[in-house]
Amino acid sequence: MTGAQTCALPIYNFAIKYYNKHVAVLNETYLKEGQGSLRSSVGELYEGLCFEILNKIDPSLKILKNDYLTLHSKSGKNKLDRIQVDWHVYKGNKLILIIECKTWLDVCYLKRAIDDFETIRKIEIHKNVPAIVFAGQDAVSPDAWGYYREEYDFEPFFVNKTKKRNSNKPIYKTCDPLDVEEIGRFENYVRKIISQ
Repeated sequence: MTGAQTCALPIYNFAIKYYNKHVAVLNETYLKEGQGSLRSSVGELYEGLCFEILNKIDPSLKILKNDYLTLHSKSGKNKLDRIQVDWHVYKGNKLILIIECKTWLDVCYLKRAIDDFETIRKIEIHKNVPAIVFAGQDAVSPDAWGYYREEYDFEPFFVNKTKKRNSNKPIYKTCDPLDVEEIGRFENYVRKIISQ
């Protein structure tokens, strides 16, 4: 069965409505004010979409932004604080999932996300936490994908129908639709983690 066939219909219907409403506003803003006015809004679209889908999957989850974690050095004398990715997802008090969201993912964003995932996993109680990259489109070369998928543990989800980014056709111009199959795959993946 495909992801969409096992996906609860209200989840992807909701996701499509949410996305279409917000991407239409981005398109309208672009047409009136130009590209510069959209930088933060475009990124927030995917963070919001991810949050809303997670909340629909299980409203009891705690989905936190700016949930800063701290990692102490081996000696205990030094520390990194303010460690985070876009969403830290808790079931009760247990961190069960970490998610980085991007409008489009290039290798620089991927490297940073993986570094953040790996840093969080150095905190003993979070060493096995699953990690997700939730993005609209992919701009990573096949060789880089091969390397990072082989070397690191994370699951990517590209939720737009047009998987490869084209800088001449950004989503706020094209209003590229969501991929229902991929939304279903995301839902199923999250449900599996919640049930463990």
